[in-house]
Amino acid sequence: MSQPHKAVVAAAKFRDVIRHLASGVTVITASLAGEPVGMTATAVCSVSATPPSVLISLQSNSRTALGVAESGFLGIHLLRHAGRDLAEQFASRGQHFANINFERNAETGVPLLHDVLAWLLCTVEQTIPAADHTIFVARVLDGELKDRAPDPLLYFDRSYRQLALGAEPATKNLEPWGSAQDTGLPGWGWP
Repeated sequence: MSQPHKAVVAAAKFRDVIRHLASGVTVITASLAGEPVGMTATAVCSVSATPPSVLISLQSNSRTALGVAESGFLGIHLLRHAGRDLAEQFASRGQHFANINFERNAETGVPLLHDVLAWLLCTVEQTIPAADHTIFVARVLDGELKDRAPDPLLYFDRSYRQLALGAEPATKNLEPWGSAQDTGLPGWGWP
């Protein structure tokens, strides 16, 4: 194990750099003492396709993190670009589920939102404390892509963003969870 560095980047400098990492905007949902809880999050990523796994990072004292820890289940909802209001509602204080179309998964109690690009239903397999956050590694139990012509809501440089029309040519070797050849991204290990 490596020794920690004594110098740590200033929080303001870190925020200035990390705000330039584009992220998809999601809503994480769970059940806390039988009540639905949820929050907007961008710290979500795939871990593996075998078995299908994801990780999320939530502020440890948030009601959503407490609900995920208590129930052992969570929902991840990928938002459409038109879902900015949903992102704002779950990012603010107040009644997150007021006037929101959702249903509870019968087996887990996790609220699944209707008006989203896609959702994943997950069970927690590992919980890792990290600073003032908790990282949950979860296995995907079920999911649905609700929109075959997706237009995701993105967050970059402290603003919501939209993908440009069209797409670049697909890559042949890049998967979001890495590859067995350890090739990585172009310029970072590809021959």
